[in-house]
Amino acid sequence: MHDSLRRMIGAAGILLGIALAFWIFFGAPNGWSGDMRYVRFAIGLCAYGLIHGGVTWIFPDRPGDSEPSARDGKTA
Repeated sequence: MHDSLRRMIGAAGILLGIALAFWIFFGAPNGWSGDMRYVRFAIGLCAYGLIHGGVTWIFPDRPGDSEPSARDGKTA
């Protein structure tokens, strides 16, 4: 997959996650009580998952990207 396409998908995921988090915080019905609060919590976790997934798509972990000091176990 091309890096530009991967970054666009990641940016879309981050924006969708932020929009979902704002909707939960500012616009979701405040009358969600009882078992529906668990649904609201699950939607909030999905928002955080979308943001994390978007960052992972933008900045993928590649095998050759680690620093030499991190591989050797030495700290600065």
